[in-house]
Amino acid sequence: MRHGEEEALFLVTTAHTVEKTNGEKGTLVLRVPQEDGSYQRKDHEIPIRRGDDPLWVKHPQQDVAVLRLEEPLPVEVEALSSEVLASEEELRAAKVEVGTRLLVLTYPQRFEANGAGFPVARQAVFASPPLLPSKTHPTFLADYTTFAGDSGGPVFMETEEGSGEPMIVGLVLAQHHHVDKMKSEYEEREIRYPLGMGTVLHARYILETLELAGKGN
Repeated sequence: MRHGEEEALFLVTTAHTVEKTNGEKGTLVLRVPQEDGSYQRKDHEIPIRRGDDPLWVKHPQQDVAVLRLEEPLPVEVEALSSEVLASEEELRAAKVEVGTRLLVLTYPQRFEANGAGFPVARQAVFASPPLLPSKTHPTFLADYTTFAGDSGGPVFMETEEGSGEPMIVGLVLAQHHHVDKMKSEYEEREIRYPLGMGTVLHARYILETLELAGKGN
């Protein structure tokens, strides 16, 4: 995502994703377009820590982090501008409500759409009202088939025809389960049933984290 007057390039994800990544470097999957219309995958290592010190900036209250990409990438990236992050005014104007359609882009169970590493798109709807102000109600529920690996995926909403730009309403944080606990004389165990619902963080917190990262540079 590009942000700031200098249009600096940032990687946006959940904080727990980068916190659980070991080592000083992470792998960014890039794609090189070919003349025949296909794409060639190109894995590129980027620094995420310097020793034990993280290079990303984490939101002080929410599970979102941004990492400024200081070094030029080997592949030209058409990054989205932070202007596509939905404001509360835009959400009110769009009259979002329970059942409004959404689109989620993630890597469920690390599954990729193809060999070039494209994410998987899934349809979703608001499963709970996106209550405002988001400062009081930072998250909402989205109804779709959730999996581990969804964390950090962007959640889009349809915009007016012809605008050419998506509107990002949030970031997937977690999935929900129902847990059945069973106990007998000789064993105890738990069975987790997926509820098909994900928790989504309002887009304003992505913007706040980008602003924090910009002040630190």
